[in-house]
Amino acid sequence: MSKFLIVSDNHGDRTILSDIIATWRPQVDGIFFNGDSELAAQDAVFDGVSTVIGNMDYDVDFVEARATTIDHVTFFQTHGHLYDVTTFNAWANLELLDKAALESGAQVVLFGHTHIDGALAYHGKLFINPGSTSVPKGPRAIIGGTYAVLIAETDKFVVHFYNRSHELLDNLTVEMAR
Repeated sequence: MSKFLIVSDNHGDRTILSDIIATWRPQVDGIFFNGDSELAAQDAVFDGVSTVIGNMDYDVDFVEARATTIDHVTFFQTHGHLYDVTTFNAWANLELLDKAALESGAQVVLFGHTHIDGALAYHGKLFINPGSTSVPKGPRAIIGGTYAVLIAETDKFVVHFYNRSHELLDNLTVEMAR
């Protein structure tokens, strides 16, 4: 079993980002930040964190997208703005992300940008948007910010969502067979 922390869209709120990473670092096998930090790519908060550039990040040391394999799980990670994830009246447009994930051999696709938390199976891959820690949108914006933890078991993936106080949001848990 492996665990992965997934965070996105803190929009300059370094305090919450540092708190989330410090809380989970000893418990996870990998940490992913999906863009829009508004911090420098070399900020110490990102030590040991897989990062990508968001549309509000201006440091050229961030990458646009990456494929990463940890403990036999291959991730495709991007912010989403370069993959046209935003759609009206829906959680996200997954077509371009799905194509990129297929090309990289990913089982799990990580993105942000929409500020709307969620996870779902699509074309045999697990897509996860942890939402925004600081500027949440969508039907659950009242929660006040979310992030996700992915548990990769031998036969399934389990995605848990947490609020800024690190409280598990049980009703948002998503499972997908591997």
